[in-house]
Amino acid sequence: MMHTFLMSLLGVIMVASARAATLAGVEMPDTVTVDGKTLVLNGIGLRQATMLKVKAYVGALYLEQKSSDPKTVIESSQTKRVVLSFLRDIDGAQLASGWADSLRKVGGKEMEPAIGKFTSLIGDVKTGDRMSFTFRPGAGVEVAVRDQVKGTIPGDEFSRTLLTVWFGPKPGDENLKRGMLGK
Repeated sequence: MMHTFLMSLLGVIMVASARAATLAGVEMPDTVTVDGKTLVLNGIGLRQATMLKVKAYVGALYLEQKSSDPKTVIESSQTKRVVLSFLRDIDGAQLASGWADSLRKVGGKEMEPAIGKFTSLIGDVKTGDRMSFTFRPGAGVEVAVRDQVKGTIPGDEFSRTLLTVWFGPKPGDENLKRGMLGK
């Protein structure tokens, strides 16, 4: 009888651990597959914008190996993915402008060509849309919207710059950073 109870309990624990994470009504899967590699959900967080703390999106960070260290996330040569699920409609020009400003603060003028290419891939988003950024060492950052690849910005330097916007010492939203780092 005890054996049956323990097996049932183990089954419940396994099912619970296989479930996706949920935040602000958005469910993110525990794993994603990129180029045949399984990336695990490192953490999820909520991006709030403006002084009114408007909920903008839920962000999820996927890594080959979990880490709560921002430097490891930014600098490691593992494949990574950030997935954003939007909680409201946002004009593409407004979204691109905000990211461009943040990227310029981190990367400086030498990043301008990459920033221009990146912002050209950003369009309007609607509530429920998902945008993903896949970081491949040596190849750059692939941008996809609603599971449609829009393009790739080449180079590890741009990858580190974009990751620094979320995980650097002065992120756009500290709570988002902590959440995606699993803290």
